[in-house]
Order: sequence, then C-alpha cells, then structure tokens
Amino acid sequence: MAVPINSNSVLGGLKSGNAASAEMYGRVNKSLFAQNAGVQKLSAQLTRDQTRLSGLGQLQSALANFQSLTQSLSGAGLQTGATSSSPTVLTAVTMSGAKSGTYAIDVQQLAQSQTLLARPQKDQDTPIGNGLPSAIKVEFGTESGSGFTPNGSVRSISIDSGNNTLQGMADAFKAAGIDATIVKSSAGFALQIKGPEGAAGSMRISAGGDAAVEKLLAYNPAGLKNLTAGSAAQDAILNIDGKRVTSSSNVITGQIGGTALALTGKGATKVVVAQETGAIARNIGNFVDGFNKLSSTLQGLQQGGLQSDPALRQAQDQLTNMVRSNSEALEKAGVTFEKNGTLKIDAKALEAAVQADPNALSKLFTDGGKGIADKLDAQLGQLLGAGSGIGKEKLTAERSVSTLTGQKTALTNALNAQASNLVARYTEISQGGGANSALPGLPGGGARSLFDFMA
Repeated sequence: MAVPINSNSVLGGLKSGNAASAEMYGRVNKSLFAQNAGVQKLSAQLTRDQTRLSGLGQLQSALANFQSLTQSLSGAGLQTGATSSSPTVLTAVTMSGAKSGTYAIDVQQLAQSQTLLARPQKDQDTPIGNGLPSAIKVEFGTESGSGFTPNGSVRSISIDSGNNTLQGMADAFKAAGIDATIVKSSAGFALQIKGPEGAAGSMRISAGGDAAVEKLLAYNPAGLKNLTAGSAAQDAILNIDGKRVTSSSNVITGQIGGTALALTGKGATKVVVAQETGAIARNIGNFVDGFNKLSSTLQGLQQGGLQSDPALRQAQDQLTNMVRSNSEALEKAGVTFEKNGTLKIDAKALEAAVQADPNALSKLFTDGGKGIADKLDAQLGQLLGAGSGIGKEKLTAERSVSTLTGQKTALTNALNAQASNLVARYTEISQGGGANSALPGLPGGGARSLFDFMA
C-alpha cells in the first residue's frame, strides 16, 4: 500500500470541493507509491530480525533454566531435599552445596510486573489510524511517584499499515520481547502490555508517526499517560532468619546455601534442608521434566522464529547426544528415550534402583565432573558463554534491528516531509492563478510531475 496522506493534516490547507485539490491528492499519493515500497521492504526485514532476536532470547532463557536444574543435581544435590512447612508461601529445591538446616522465612511482598492497559476498541482486527509508519520506543526503569529513572534497557517497535490492529500491535510487542495480550471486557477489546518482574521493570512508552497510534500507546509516568496503569512493578521482600532480602524475581537463590526458593504467596514458613534417600527419585523426576520441557521449547523455536538456525541446531544436537550417550545407564535407573526424543520414567524401575544402590545412582548424575548433570552443566556453560554462537547471533540481530529501525524512521520521515512539501507547493500555485497555476491534467499543461516542484 502507498504511504497514506493524512487529509486532516497534510491537506488541511485545501478548500473542500476544489477539483484541483482532489486531483492533487490523487497525484501525490500515486507519486509516493513507488517509494513506499522501500518502507514496506524495511518493515519486512525489521519484523524478520525482531522475530529472530526474540527467538534467540527464548533460546538463551530455556538453556539457562535447564542449566540451573543440572547444577541443582551436582554435589550432594541429588540426595538432598528441601521441604516447606507452608507450600502456599513458597517451595524449595536444593542445588549444589546444599547445607542441612532449618530456616525461618517471612514473605512480605511478591515481585510483580507493571501492566498497562490501552483504551478499549470495538474490534481487535480493525485498523487504528491511517497506517502511517510509527516508531514506538519502550524504555524500562524505576518509577517513583511522578518520576522515572531509565535503566538503559530499550526496545524498538514498528507499527504501520501491516500491523496497526490491536492483534498486530500485540504481535509486534511480543516480537520485541515484551509480553502483550488482548483482553476483552464489556467495553470492548484492549491491548495489555506487561513489563518484566521487579521494581526496575516499569515502562515509559513514546510513539512518533501516526497520531492515532501515539494517542493509543504513549505513556510517560512524569507526563502524558494515554495508557491506564494496572499492577505496579515491584520487588519481592522477605526475611530469612531475620535478614531482610529484596529480589526482582520470585525465585530466590544465594540466600540459603545450595537452596532455591520459589515464592508463591505472602506469609511465614519454615524450610528444612536435609539428606534423604527419597529425594533421589524426586530429583531425577525433576531432571526428566526439565529435559522434556527444554526439548519442547527447542522444537517450537525450530518450527517458528529460529527455523534452520545453526546455533539452535548446535544446542539440540549437543544436549541430546550428551544424554543419549548415557542411555544404557539411564535405562537401568528406569529412564528411557522415547521416539520423539523425550525422556520417560518407569517409576517401579527407578524405585528399585534407588533401593539397590542409591550412591551409584547419585554418581550417575554427579561424579566429580563425569556425571550426566556435571557434563550437561559444562556443555550449557559453553552454549551460553559470551563467545558462543548464540551470543554472536544475538549481537548481530540486535545491531541489525537497530540499523533497520533507524533506516525506516529516516525514510518514513523523508516521505512524509516530501508529501507535505508537494501539497504545500501545489496548493500555493494552484490557488495563485496565472500561467504558473497550470498543473498536470488541468487546462494549460504545466509541470510534468509533482516532483518538479521540489527542484
């Protein structure tokens, strides 16, 4: 589609009913059509790279989560268990270096994300505005009263005639790594934007281009607020044996040696960490669930935003081969590979293996760097390292998104300025009378094209 010319602004100086006005409007729109292809091409490239960048971020997150699980099984982790006296307040999982003991914990506040809600629309698929390309910038930071302190994290989003519906906007925010959904109420459909957990996850959103898009999405804690704030961004607050702890996440590590806490509600509880043979089967079950969840995520990325991606393929192959190389030992422990690449537990076989030799089963997973969990932890460390293929691909994608965003903004601004200048000159001459008022298609001939006025 051609770059739409907003008749309320660009053509605001024309007299209604003027034949020359209608002629000029059509010619300007037609003349800019060919150049608008450049905007559409940049938009397609930008969407492609934003989708890829989002996929790489999901890949890193999935691998990091599985690495945390493998680390929890090292050392005495496989035989160590942690129980909470109040699971509605928190659950606990032991990791490497877990220390036996009883800990008193009081959760006073959970970490949460900021949510912003746009004004309702009658339909989620109806275009908003005239399709004029718009650049959206989302800054993250800390909100205090009416002030906002950015933390340096920024996301760029492009909205144009190809995605200027509520659903299109939600998809564009998701591609940029920001959670966005469409919520329905009696008032209609509304776009809901959700930031990351923690007090530093508040958002400031600016928009330039289409006035209707800016009116819908602009949000400044210290100024214009076109979005309605729902939940506020906040950190988790708790006391552990009398020590005050704050965290941007509801998963707390590093406060109790070798134990991770997953906060689920406010209140007091006691966490007991102890050696127990029964923890072996439970932790092996956690390992199988974690591996299967990772496999599902990688397969989804393979079919979605990271099709044929070399870094993704490398991660899939290395991790699967690592586990398959120990398939014989795992099978004796009741863990087998399914045809679809997932792991399955035979509960009876696992229980028999634990009763027969719990120490041998523990060594299968952690054995001075030779166990399955040890090797996977090391492999994941390489895949997530600064010089890894994933890291390099993500850096390249980030640079490409930044470059394309700048190019698209510059081209869009140039086309809009050109349209405004053409209309202004056309109107001036057509209303001035005389020989110079002759224009293409009007009596007297005149300039060969609208672009002659820019000479």
